[in-house]
Amino acid sequence: MTRRLALVLGLAAAAGSSACIPDFLDVYGVDSVVTENASNAEEPQDDRIEDKHPEYDPARVVEETFDHECRFSLNKSATVTKLDIAPLEGADQELAGRIFGTRTAAFEHLDGLTDDRNRLIPSMEVVNGTLKPFNDGLYAAIELGAEDGVTVDEVEVYSGKRAFLEDLLAGVLALEAAATPAQAAHLRNAAADLGAALILGGATPALPADVQTQAEERAAAFAAAALISRPVGFYTWRPELERIFRQDRFLQNYQVQHPSPLDPYSDAEIGKAAAVALALRADGGLLDRYEGYLALYAGLTNPFANLPVTVLLPYLTGLENLDNPGALRSRLLADHPPPDLPWACQPHFAVFPSSRSRETTYFDERYCSSGVPSGVNLMDELIDAIRSGRIDLEPDADSGWYDYQTYALETLLLPERGSESQHLLLTAAYKKKLMDTFRSIMTQNRETHVRQLETGGFAGIAAPPTRSDVYPVFPAEPFPTFYLRTARAYRFLGTYLAAVLGPEFLGHVRRETEDGTTGAETLDAELRAKAALLYGLHYLTADAVGMAPELLPEETAEFPEADCRTAARTWLAGWRTDADVARDPRVIVPVQMDPATGDVIYWAIPGVRAIKARAEFVEGYEPRDVGPAPGSSCEVGDFVPMEYYLVVEAFAEVRIPFTTPPPTRDEFRAICDAYDTVEEIVAALEAR
Repeated sequence: MTRRLALVLGLAAAAGSSACIPDFLDVYGVDSVVTENASNAEEPQDDRIEDKHPEYDPARVVEETFDHECRFSLNKSATVTKLDIAPLEGADQELAGRIFGTRTAAFEHLDGLTDDRNRLIPSMEVVNGTLKPFNDGLYAAIELGAEDGVTVDEVEVYSGKRAFLEDLLAGVLALEAAATPAQAAHLRNAAADLGAALILGGATPALPADVQTQAEERAAAFAAAALISRPVGFYTWRPELERIFRQDRFLQNYQVQHPSPLDPYSDAEIGKAAAVALALRADGGLLDRYEGYLALYAGLTNPFANLPVTVLLPYLTGLENLDNPGALRSRLLADHPPPDLPWACQPHFAVFPSSRSRETTYFDERYCSSGVPSGVNLMDELIDAIRSGRIDLEPDADSGWYDYQTYALETLLLPERGSESQHLLLTAAYKKKLMDTFRSIMTQNRETHVRQLETGGFAGIAAPPTRSDVYPVFPAEPFPTFYLRTARAYRFLGTYLAAVLGPEFLGHVRRETEDGTTGAETLDAELRAKAALLYGLHYLTADAVGMAPELLPEETAEFPEADCRTAARTWLAGWRTDADVARDPRVIVPVQMDPATGDVIYWAIPGVRAIKARAEFVEGYEPRDVGPAPGSSCEVGDFVPMEYYLVVEAFAEVRIPFTTPPPTRDEFRAICDAYDTVEEIVAALEAR
């Protein structure tokens, strides 16, 4: 049985050029994500006011609306707001431990609890709720377009992957005419793999009879291995997506790891990879197409964990290389010695390699050889590693979208790295809430990449002025850096996809949805809309905490401030009825296999729950220059606290035997519907 189903050594990729894997073999020497001298993280502590030094800027004045529609102007540039988690008391007690199946159900329940001092605002999890369905739908649309190709006005703007695989298969078979029997054996082995992938993808490959039999047997054996072949996540939305999942999973070559690890550099593996590489070497157009697909997935998810067959090109001269795969192996490994890890954790050859991530790199370095110790929670391990500095989340020059998504979550675990930290006094309880936010959004993001990886008053005449107290007003959970980094992740993705797919692809294709419909806007339009919304939330929450917005000049040139603010205000006016926010958030995704027990460890979101946050200005760090806004006759009252309900997501880490097929979303949600608590849901999953 495999020790690991997703490897983690990085692979560089640059969009749209033959250099999409320029120094890929540096994967063996890539700097570890582990900082050896880092120490374990301490338990979260309350922030100290002595560490806060916000600077007063007389020009940074905002207008906000308070009780009785009183509108005041105030300067919050030197404010510090304390954020704490309020106890669930009185009518709120029944929220403790309760989970809801959907956000809408939670919103409706909270309607009976909200008032002027207990308001409901969108949490970061809810903001991610409007992003997650788009992320899934975008990835699904790209998978479909990349598989079949995209034609606009009868002109092919993107060549499909299925046609490429058929052409590659023909290229491999064509080499047999000049091959010796020994060479032909490797060519036929490669052809059988390509044929099996096409069969799994729903095609009928053109193969010699004996190779056809091998291909059918390999496809059937792979389909029977549910742990690696069963479509999950958004890939269950349509039969076409299920076929793409199986086809590309097969071409990721997990067969060399499952059901038992094999030598990834055996003569058979080297010979098969070399046979495919020789076919690419013989056809420059085919090679360009192949490198284009590699570039697509290196940016759409992340650089690769395993080795594309083109890693052998520098060592190939012709069919004679197939006579001695051992010589190829010796030259390859002499130039680039592999890591000292078991076979299952060595990079292996693949036509379409899987992508690495910071978390799987870390887990494999620690647990591939020994297994995951009893009682270890991988999510807690990951959080501790990031907080202690053993993992650095900052993207590098080769990072893909998934790295940028993960980097957006960094300040949830290391709040001091966000500029808003000078304006927020976080209690230990609120920091633990931010850790929960990391858990849920990390799980949602990973599930999207599940196949490729290894969310004015009125005053009457002569009446006394209306008095209103002043309190922290938040349009959304106030973490501007999270919104800014997430916007930048979408901006990166749009730029990258336009380079590797072409602007016509993004301007023509629309996202898929779980209910079988397609989006109203093109991918290009929706990518820009999501970025504008997030930039807008950055502006509004920066105003709310008193910090200066941090967009770069090139960002404001592409996304004007006024447009972004309007986009955010428009969404905030109707966020509770946003169709994407209303979608079922419950997902489950495999993360790691434990070789010691045979369990697969999953991260799961079994539902949503409600918490309450308390916000109050710290004494001595209140707003300055507070007064009625133009046209308002209200009188400024006292500085008082405000409490906000936040709908967040429940998280669970689950161990399921590897013999149990991965649960689909529908199966997982049915189990969630049958039980009332997270503990009951986990027990039911582990008993399957």
